[in-house]
Amino acid sequence: MRFMVDLATTLSFVTAPFFAIMNYKVVTNKHMPKEARPKKWLRIYAIICIVILTAFTLFYIGWKFVF
Repeated sequence: MRFMVDLATTLSFVTAPFFAIMNYKVVTNKHMPKEARPKKWLRIYAIICIVILTAFTLFYIGWKFVF
């Protein structure tokens, strides 16, 4: 049971930045209507959140497998 919880947690932390980046690329793509794209402050906020999410992922991987 513990293995399944560890696997689910690890997969969640590892895939979250990937999905965040893909989502950001989709909503800021040139094919998205201009009025539907997020404002500049939301794009900056999203990039900051992706960086934080990636940092937490690296911390989790280091904590789980290195230490």
